[in-house]
Amino acid sequence: MATISDRIKMLRTSAGLTQEEFGNIFGIVKSTVSLYESGKSNPNDQMKLKICNYFNVPLDYLIGISNVSEQQSDDFNNHLTSEGKCHSAFIKLLGRRNMTIDDVVKTTGLEKDVLTSWCVNEIPSVKQLVLVADCLNTSVDYLLGRSNQSEQLSIEDKEVLSYYNQLNKMDKRWAVGQMIDLIKKYESEEDVSYTTNYPQRKASGK
Repeated sequence: MATISDRIKMLRTSAGLTQEEFGNIFGIVKSTVSLYESGKSNPNDQMKLKICNYFNVPLDYLIGISNVSEQQSDDFNNHLTSEGKCHSAFIKLLGRRNMTIDDVVKTTGLEKDVLTSWCVNEIPSVKQLVLVADCLNTSVDYLLGRSNQSEQLSIEDKEVLSYYNQLNKMDKRWAVGQMIDLIKKYESEEDVSYTTNYPQRKASGK
């Protein structure tokens, strides 16, 4: 599993940035970037979010718990700056899961104040968000409004997406076309199976 230091270095080098240039973007010195990439120091939560926002990648990807690097929503700043919006996904998900804040507290071991403070726009730390996301079977990015997908992807789905994201634009279109053809084939086979096993009722004669 990749670490946050691996992700930072990969994002920097993929963008063709030197450590000094990367540091200038985020207001930090070259030595700090070097510490991040060597794993000797980790960026604070605010810096993690700045890096995600700049490179348009999910927080789950940056911290190494997902291999899906493409962002699904760019509504991030709204969730950070609009009062009450940052916790809306959390509240909605509680309802869908038929859970209460007390249930989350019991499962995660977090203090109740952490979650109730969230309801007045005080965002928990990344570590706390990971605990809540695992409890609700969702992603950190959904909780922060960076993704519209509330359900956590299975290992198989993540693997497929990981391969898909390595393709260029033309190959992605080809892959999607192949999947559509395969789905149509399955649907056609199901129709044949249904009509074979369950013959249509004969029309009643006069």
